[in-house]
Amino acid sequence: MLSIVDTASMSVDRTPRSPGITLAQAREGSESDINAAVEIGNRASSTLGFLPIAEYRAAAARGNLLLARLDGEVVGYALYALARSRVRLTHLCVDRKVRGLGIARRLVEQISGSHSDYLGIQVRCRHDYDLGEMWIKLGFSQMSEKPGRSKAGHMLVNWWRDHGHPTLFTRPSEGVLVRAAVDLNILRDLADPDRPDTRDARALVDDQITDRLELVRTGALDAEINSIKGVLRARCTAQAQRMTHVRADSVRGREVRSQLVAATRAKAADYPRSPQDEFDLRHVTDAIAADLNLFITRDEDLARLFRDVAEQQFALRIMHPSDVVIHLDELVRAEAYRPAALLDTAFGRQLLGLSHDVGLQGLANTRNGERPRDFRRLLRDLALAHRERTGLFGPDNTLVAAFSAYGEGAELVVPLARVADHPLSDTLARQLLFLLRQQAREMKLGVIRLADGHASEPVRLAALNDGFRMLGDNLYSYALDACDTAERVSHRAVLAARAVGLPEPPQLRSGMPAAAAAEVERTWWPAKIVDSEIPT
Repeated sequence: MLSIVDTASMSVDRTPRSPGITLAQAREGSESDINAAVEIGNRASSTLGFLPIAEYRAAAARGNLLLARLDGEVVGYALYALARSRVRLTHLCVDRKVRGLGIARRLVEQISGSHSDYLGIQVRCRHDYDLGEMWIKLGFSQMSEKPGRSKAGHMLVNWWRDHGHPTLFTRPSEGVLVRAAVDLNILRDLADPDRPDTRDARALVDDQITDRLELVRTGALDAEINSIKGVLRARCTAQAQRMTHVRADSVRGREVRSQLVAATRAKAADYPRSPQDEFDLRHVTDAIAADLNLFITRDEDLARLFRDVAEQQFALRIMHPSDVVIHLDELVRAEAYRPAALLDTAFGRQLLGLSHDVGLQGLANTRNGERPRDFRRLLRDLALAHRERTGLFGPDNTLVAAFSAYGEGAELVVPLARVADHPLSDTLARQLLFLLRQQAREMKLGVIRLADGHASEPVRLAALNDGFRMLGDNLYSYALDACDTAERVSHRAVLAARAVGLPEPPQLRSGMPAAAAAEVERTWWPAKIVDSEIPT
């Protein structure tokens, strides 16, 4: 069993390395070195645990008792063992009179450097010793926790400082487009699927994007995990264990924090005001100082406060989880998000990315009772479901219409169909429906279902004029890719109706009058009837 580690209130390196401090292994058989370490450990026995002097002697004999000296005097030590593929740190202790000089950090870094061929350093420490912040600043992360052997069953936290070697579970870096940090809310959503509204966060680990996105943990996330209690901390620790730990450059971090505070105080003069503000500030700081380009959060207040300064000064994007899905798609299919001419007119068509979100908000159908937040939820649901959103743009590059459509079974489902208030809104609505018919033909789908409960009024009117029929809350139309006799085209319509549960259409007959056949061809486009009175 490992001894409990370290002393309460130990501080870590916040200053340049002090002259006069040297590190060296205790010499085998040197009782003066060993006794000096034992004496320092005994003064911290309330939190360090009991370790027989024979253990100190054995560690010195193995070359695993690292001493820190200040002007020749032993002022700290690290006692450790090499176990299988990891370094097991048993004691880390610095004399109270010299804490704050960075000695603990130097001891840990020396061990890491000397044994970099090992996977990392492991240490166990009681949570109630309140040393979590120290371990985090020394580059450790929580890996697990379990009750100790004491009668009180105090919780032991297993801390790990990784040396960056690949393992069977290490993800290859090639193919990953983005490495992103997350805050505690996102981690909790991933750790507890029964928590309300976790769908957005769980999309981040969806099979469709895991090869493009890697979620990582920073010291800020470890610190916030350390601040919570009980079962929730254990769940979050287990979830975070699946993430790669990244270290923020401490010098860079201090510079970034200073700049972020200066920028945010222009909006909130007394920022940071609370412990949560400190965590938020630390999350953004660590993400920047670790050279990440994305930080994911559901906290809209945090995003509003830091988004502009983080992106403009440090190239860090702060995003809601649902926006990440679109962002990754934009990176992969950049060409598809570029404008293309619409039907050889001055209007353009392209997939909608994050830069179009402001314009999209203007398409909320408030006249029909739709609340803006419900429209935002619709857009996010489409993103989480990996549904493309297509926009039509006017000659001045303003968004004039938007739609989303995807195949499901034998039908083309259209959950979004909007046009903006525009002099040409009726024409745009008809063009939008024509684009949907083209898409249904390309996907070989026989039915179009307009499922947008708040579709713009010009779209609804155009759909009714175009042969759509109301059934329940949806509008339906056939889109039959057939050039055949009336009987066979009619049979195709019956099969399409049965496939999606629609009432079967009337049977068509050969020799239909030209007007009747033309109406069928218009409402079932691209169908063509070859045995009607229409000249062919």
